[in-house]
Amino acid sequence: MSSGGWIWKRKGSLLAWGSLAAVVALIAAFARLKKPEEEVAPDRERPVAVRVLEIEPRRVPDAIRLPARIEPAQEAQLPAVRAGQVIELLAEKGDRVAAGQPLLRVDGRLWEAARRRAEIEARDAARDLARWKELEKTGAVSASDYEAVLRRQETAEIALEEARTFLEQCEVRAPFAGEIVDRFVEVGDYANEGQAVLRLVRLDRVKVAFDVPEQDVAAVAPGQEKPFVLAALPGREFTGTVSFVSSQAARDSNSFAVELDADNADGALKAGMIAEVSLLRRMRERAAVIPLAAVVPRKGEHYVFVESNGRAVRRRVLIGAMLGHEAVLESGVAAGDRVVVEGHRGLQDGMALAVVDALPRE
Repeated sequence: MSSGGWIWKRKGSLLAWGSLAAVVALIAAFARLKKPEEEVAPDRERPVAVRVLEIEPRRVPDAIRLPARIEPAQEAQLPAVRAGQVIELLAEKGDRVAAGQPLLRVDGRLWEAARRRAEIEARDAARDLARWKELEKTGAVSASDYEAVLRRQETAEIALEEARTFLEQCEVRAPFAGEIVDRFVEVGDYANEGQAVLRLVRLDRVKVAFDVPEQDVAAVAPGQEKPFVLAALPGREFTGTVSFVSSQAARDSNSFAVELDADNADGALKAGMIAEVSLLRRMRERAAVIPLAAVVPRKGEHYVFVESNGRAVRRRVLIGAMLGHEAVLESGVAAGDRVVVEGHRGLQDGMALAVVDALPRE
């Protein structure tokens, strides 16, 4: 064999050995890539520790909470009945006042003079009438003349009563017991007839005003008691009595205006506070109730995970009502289902589960 042939044969052998080495190296590389997958596979089947709650249907209230607003039981813009300059302020903002208490005075000197004049005229008319009565008894005067004197005396009495009323109206008084919450004039201001000078509200009782959806309006009727709470007063629950249910729905929302009458003797409820009224619609006899934290929201829907044969099964549920930190489910679970209530974050359908009594604190 020529040296050239030997060289080509040797080169062929080297190429063959090189190709073989490359294949071995490639297999080794794939082996290294697959090794982590083979090591991870057992981890995927490692059960996830969870706590479960077995559904036991129970009787629960089907209630909704509706936003409400605290309003005064009674309020009034008090006007200056008689025009005049404000000469005295007898109450300030924040003062609690009794019914009939004087609050403000305008200059009433002209009305005082009118009252005095009316008193004189009434006194003279009464004296004349007394004299004419004696004359009428003796027949010294005609009946028509006596009637004219009598009418004059009656007119004088009416004028006196009118003058007294006008003078009293120079003083603005509280029409009911309450609190002054606003004042619109100062001493020296001129108050026109009918101009609002003070705002008075009654707060020993309050109104709780809210709107009820059309489908729930049958659950309210005058005389019923309804509980309500306020975020501003945690830990306290109040009760009001339904005093008004509108007979016509609002055009924009198709809801009905409702008012509660509530006691506020301690003054804790302030006008303008936001409240939440609890409205009991009915009692659910066999309701599925789970912790609200067990519900997983996703894309506008709600899900829970149920443990079945050691695996996680995802179920879509419909929440019918809320009871504090619990959810009342309309559908998706049944009696005896074991709902995952802890350890469900990150669960996926079909994952292996290990039910435990308690999970370690994170």
